[in-house]
This record gives sequence, C-alpha cells and structure tokens, in this order.
Amino acid sequence: MKIKAVVLDMDGTITKFNLDFMDARRRALREIDKLNLRTPDLTEQISLYMILGKLKQTADVEAYRSIRRKVYSILEEMEHKAAAEVALYPGAADTLRKLRDSSLKVGLVTNNGRKGTDLTLKRYNLGGFFEAVITRDDCEDMKPAPDPVLKILDDMHVSRNEAILVGDGVMDIMAARAAGIPSVAVATGPFTSSRLLEAEPDYFLGSINDLPALIEKLTETKHEP
Repeated sequence: MKIKAVVLDMDGTITKFNLDFMDARRRALREIDKLNLRTPDLTEQISLYMILGKLKQTADVEAYRSIRRKVYSILEEMEHKAAAEVALYPGAADTLRKLRDSSLKVGLVTNNGRKGTDLTLKRYNLGGFFEAVITRDDCEDMKPAPDPVLKILDDMHVSRNEAILVGDGVMDIMAARAAGIPSVAVATGPFTSSRLLEAEPDYFLGSINDLPALIEKLTETKHEP
C-alpha cells in the first residue's frame, strides 16, 4: 500500500482525553426536550454528532439549526476549559516528528471547534506538524460522517487509496469506512479495546507511537487492508 498521507484525530489520539462528553450530551438533550423534539433513539449512549445527525432528519431546518448552535456553544465552553488543562500523550510529539520527517503529509481532523483546537496546538507547538487541520467550524457534518475526512484529503491533494485515518473512537472508524479509506484504531481514548474491535477497524494499535512501524510494514509488504 502506497501511503502518502496520515489523517489523525486529536483527543484520545495525540492528547489525553479529558472531555466530559456525557455531561455535554445530557445538557444537549435537555435543550432538545425543551423543544419537544426528543425521540426514543436520542439517548446519552450515542455521540453528540450522531444525536445531531438524527435530529437533522426529523426536525425542521430552523429547529435543527437552533439546537446545533446551542450544542456547539456547550462544546466550545467545554473545549476551551479542556484545552487549558490538556496533556499531550507521551511520545506523541516524537511520533509526529517521525511522520513529518518521513515525508508523509499529516492532517488533523477533529470534531472540536477551531478555538479549542488552536489553543491545544499552540500550547504544545504542534501546528507545524500538520499539512491541514479540519474542525467542526470547517464542515457542515462531522465524524462519523465522511465529509471532514474527504475535505482534508482534498486539501492535502491526496486520493483515498493513499491515506489512512488514525483515531481512538468508533466515530473515527465509521468516518474512515464511509470515506473509503483504511482505519487505524488506537487504544488510548475512552473506548475499551473490545468496543473498538467490534467496530472492525482495519488495524489496531496500542497507541499512536506504534504508527510509524505499521506504516513501514505496510509500505514494505505492499499489504492491502
């Protein structure tokens, strides 16, 4: 497999996961309840972006946009606080350096907003490692939809058969599959290894630090996922 680009998730992949998404989901669902738009499939057990995706199909345009604005406001508040306390995953900076030095294009796709993302990247001086960065402020629909993945591939001028996506969540695996690129799951986020494997990633690693070795192996063996 000829790999020209690596698309990385942020929280739980290059940084230690420190976002309280369960609280954010509860707050979002309370806002949905106020508008009497709650349906049985909208629960705390699915991601905020899946909640919004389902709501988009059932609510009228204005109601959906109103809820999305409120949800994004909740997320921005949470992400701003988290960015001030976030820790880089041990070895992540060295791994990013190895990827850059190997002439690979490296992109970042996060469901976080631009403000929180920029704060994190600036705090650890990571911006120079990425060819492109896509946040929820850059795309209408976010992971698990394929849109942000396809957008970053276009921005980096690489095709789907030349890239892999690396992330710690089921949404990353789903987004990669929907975009038609191989997925690499890493066991450094809030999901258990068994839950990640249930989602059937193409590859499974202990952490992002195992990624250079995987890429080298794939390149040498020309193995297709």
